[in-house]
Amino acid sequence: MKKIIGLFSLMVALTAAFAVKANDLSQAKQLCENATEQQRQMARAAGYDVDAMCASLRQSESNQQVNNQSSNGAILPRELAGFPLEKTSETQEEAKDVEKVDQELEKFGYDLFAGIPTSDTPVANIPVPANYIVGPGDMIKVQLYGKENSSYELQVGRDGAIQFPELGPINVAGLSYTELKESLTQQINEQIIGVQANITMGELRSMQIFVLGEAFKPGAYTVSSLSTIMNALYVSGGVKEVGSLRNIQLKRNGQLITTLDLYDLLLRGDTRRDRRLQAGDVIFIPSVKKTAAVAGEVVRPAIYEIKNENTLGELVNLAGGLLPSAYPQDARVERVNSQGYKTVVDVNLKSNKGKSTRLQNGDLIKIYPVLEKQENIVTLNGHAYRPGDIAWREGMRVSDVISSANLLKPNANIDFALLVRETDLLKEIETYSINLRQVLSTPKSAADLVLKARDQIIVLNNAEKTKDSESRNALLENIIDLLKRQSSLTSPEKTVAIQGSVKFPGRYPLTSGMSVTDLIQASGGFTEDAYSVVAEVTRQDLSNPEQANVIHMPIDLKQEFLGVVSFKLQPHDTLQIKVTPEYRETAQVSVTGEVKFPGTYTIRRGETLSQLVERVGGFTEFAHVKATVFSREELRKREQKELQKLRDRLQQEIDVQKVEKTSITNKSADYSALDSLVDTLDSTEATGRLVIDLPALLDKEVADIELLNGDKLHIPAFRQEVTVLGEVQVPTSHVHNEKLDFADYIERSGGEKNTADEDSIYIVKADGSLVLPNKSGWLTHGDHQVEPGDTIVVPIDTDRVDQLELWTRVSQVVYQLALGAAAVKSF
Repeated sequence: MKKIIGLFSLMVALTAAFAVKANDLSQAKQLCENATEQQRQMARAAGYDVDAMCASLRQSESNQQVNNQSSNGAILPRELAGFPLEKTSETQEEAKDVEKVDQELEKFGYDLFAGIPTSDTPVANIPVPANYIVGPGDMIKVQLYGKENSSYELQVGRDGAIQFPELGPINVAGLSYTELKESLTQQINEQIIGVQANITMGELRSMQIFVLGEAFKPGAYTVSSLSTIMNALYVSGGVKEVGSLRNIQLKRNGQLITTLDLYDLLLRGDTRRDRRLQAGDVIFIPSVKKTAAVAGEVVRPAIYEIKNENTLGELVNLAGGLLPSAYPQDARVERVNSQGYKTVVDVNLKSNKGKSTRLQNGDLIKIYPVLEKQENIVTLNGHAYRPGDIAWREGMRVSDVISSANLLKPNANIDFALLVRETDLLKEIETYSINLRQVLSTPKSAADLVLKARDQIIVLNNAEKTKDSESRNALLENIIDLLKRQSSLTSPEKTVAIQGSVKFPGRYPLTSGMSVTDLIQASGGFTEDAYSVVAEVTRQDLSNPEQANVIHMPIDLKQEFLGVVSFKLQPHDTLQIKVTPEYRETAQVSVTGEVKFPGTYTIRRGETLSQLVERVGGFTEFAHVKATVFSREELRKREQKELQKLRDRLQQEIDVQKVEKTSITNKSADYSALDSLVDTLDSTEATGRLVIDLPALLDKEVADIELLNGDKLHIPAFRQEVTVLGEVQVPTSHVHNEKLDFADYIERSGGEKNTADEDSIYIVKADGSLVLPNKSGWLTHGDHQVEPGDTIVVPIDTDRVDQLELWTRVSQVVYQLALGAAAVKSF
């Protein structure tokens, strides 16, 4: 029972220990040290591995020590300690604007320690090397099997011995891992008959080493016994930028054991000199002595520490060698001469002599790129399937670049292509026109121009409003910009402009011998409304040095296209292509309802409504001609704007009245009727109806109406009803009766409400006109007889809402609403 209680206490302590509390850790550590072999076997039978739990406990204790050390020493990754080694996006964008050879250089290799861990935590599952030297603090696992099955975890004491049950103390310190296994196996076989042993290393000891000199965080560190020089450097945060990466020294008992060159690791992946550390070792980082830099077209532009490199060629090799884009024949070395002044030495790194030039401390080698200028090429750009650079040869012509129309995209301008040619070493250009139609039909003719090296052929796109037309404009803008920059007082900008009825009006390069027809073809040709008889050229006359004069010259286009004459353009000329007189886009009107031939009709300019009625074949026998609805888009847009304005004004005055009423009486009045009116205005759309008396118009009693594009004419079927709307008890429609007047119809709708305004009752006639039967002289025809299709409107009495001053305009709104309602009802 005591054994079971002891086992239970051991499990509880070990489990609690993983909460990493100091008391739990110390208690569990004591239980691990005092646990008997019988307790361990019972724990294994219960599903617990005491050895593994104790090993994890010791690992946690070691980690806690390292973490305490880290918290005290504050070993942080380099970038968190204010040493950013990676370029930010802003820095990279700024670097793009600087020539590569002039960009700021960084010291090579120091970013190796960016983002380093804050501790050198040992990893339990790392294989132990055969030459590992056993020492005090190491744990040795021994498993016996055969005649007797048992396992032990033995720690090497300070005296260098382990206490092996049944064998006594065995001295193992100083033995290699291989020697340890051989020695223990031999002793077990000799002294314990019938038992075989499996010997492995458990948790390895920790040890203290020193990192001194130009370390990022010099001091004493506790590391694993498997740690190497590199592990210790990582723990200490790496090397300062003033420290040497190529002469890191490992010292033991005052003696230099080895030196580590990190360039071997960085450039060749060689870790042979990365020795394993022992307790008390010192890693010393001296200051850097010699440096040299390489900028420009090398694989790794940087500042390098010099060790065994003595020539410029060796330094370039250290930087990874030259890039394919490098021009080594013109390398430059910036150095300080023997007199103490900065100087520049030109070096040809292509030659052995240049490569063997002696390297000095502080040298900066600048290797420039080859020139971007491409020689012996011809470039095809624009509306072609395979644009790009083509090898040039002597005697090459346009037909050699564009040998077939299949190479051109649809809608390519084959009547005018642009040839851009460099004229001198300063890259000034001149332009020529190419007629691809003639080139493709008669190769090797005069139209098939002979090309020179670096010529550029631009094929324009004649399709309007496409992505390619945008690139068309960009190509031309680049050429025009070059022509503008190379202009001067004695050499004016060689561009011309075309305006008016062409597909692509704008500015164009003035090609050699350019004529009016050439410019028209360059702009994509005439549009359908162009006046192709006469054009006009406007020119600035600069013959008088005191004043510039503008002159206009007529151009006979028929003679130009026939080739009888050829007007030659000059810089800054503007060609105006006029619109054909009386040309208009096709205008159409819509006719619906009770006509013989409803539909959409194309009209000519000046055509009238009576002529349209004649074209549609007149009316059917069911037509209600007096209720004709004629609407116009322009009026609809105007009415919609006015409706919105009046709605806003009405809402504003209602809000003011509400505030004034509430502030005086401390009570809120009932404005629900006017609020309803505002809501109605919100939902109402203007119809654009033009009130007409069609019977009188056809009888020529009133003026005829000239039709416009988009007009709509609707002849409704005859209606017998009369509608009553507004402030009545039951708004409804009634069958027309010649014996009844408007008051009778109101009475048949239940009579007026208390909120009705009797003096403002009005009638919306079937033709859309308005009649006020209780008044005379204002919007009245003097005929108060109610006819079929009429609408009687009883408006709200605004006296009930404190004499709202906007009533006059509100009445107009109500008129518009009633008019719109009647119009909609007519369709």
